Amino acid sequence: MPAPLLKNFHDATQDAVGMTRNLATDGYSCSAVDHTVTVVYAERSGLDENGKLVTEAADIDDSQDKARLTMRSSGSATQDTLVRKDVHARLTIRMRVTEKMDNSLGNMHGGCAATLVDNITSMVVFYHTSGVYGQPWSFLGVSQNINVLYLNACPIGSVIEMDVYSAQVGKNIALLTAEFWIVQRADGTEDDGEGPVHDGKWQRTVRTVTGSHTKVDNSTKIKL
Repeated sequence: MPAPLLKNFHDATQDAVGMTRNLATDGYSCSAVDHTVTVVYAERSGLDENGKLVTEAADIDDSQDKARLTMRSSGSATQDTLVRKDVHARLTIRMRVTEKMDNSLGNMHGGCAATLVDNITSMVVFYHTSGVYGQPWSFLGVSQNINVLYLNACPIGSVIEMDVYSAQVGKNIALLTAEFWIVQRADGTEDDGEGPVHDGKWQRTVRTVTGSHTKVDNSTKIKL
């Protein structure tokens, strides 16, 4: 029996949006994730059944908790994906750095950044699974190793963009990467330091954090 197809592009993106909301409101990680968190871009590429490169890409508006996709690539986000193998996915997520993340020096705590690398990188795994119970990566895997390199401070009140990418997702091991940037308004609108960050144009100014996250697939063990 053939393996189920990967989730379509829209459903995988909606899962990522849903995860941002859960992280911001519940559990340990809510101290590291502000309610302004928003998915602004998604991309998946891979080879189709004929070995031809296929790319799905879209700008995302999740301001109403639903993923509304404006496709940059051809095709429909809700149709069955043509991607079959050699899959790579990328997400760009934007968020404001707030007081609850303070390290007492007016910047984001290093532990907060590490928690973000842990959680935000995991979201790209949604694009590598069918989501069917017990199928590969259906539970997003468990962490084996996390590395974080701190390059510059993220001041409280600043806005960061987190670019996360699946460098390799195999049968058992996934290598995920992260790069965080401070961004500033690039559309003539003055940032009030508090409001939403999903709309408008933003420009990256300072790279602040890079990280990698290795995960192990646990879907088979959970099925057993």
